[in-house]
Amino acid sequence: MALNYKPLWIQLAKKGLKKTDVIAMAGITTNVMAQMGKDKPITFKKLERICKALS
Repeated sequence: MALNYKPLWIQLAKKGLKKTDVIAMAGITTNVMAQMGKDKPITFKKLERICKALS
């Protein structure tokens, strides 16, 4: 099963946020965002931080 973060990118666009904004808001590293940009897996802990930051 392939990962796809497209729904997240759509939500960011709707909220007018950039990836760098999410990095700062969620307290994640640029490496995590790079992994997501390549549709590679990240930990649930990191995903939870992103979800909380975006409400």
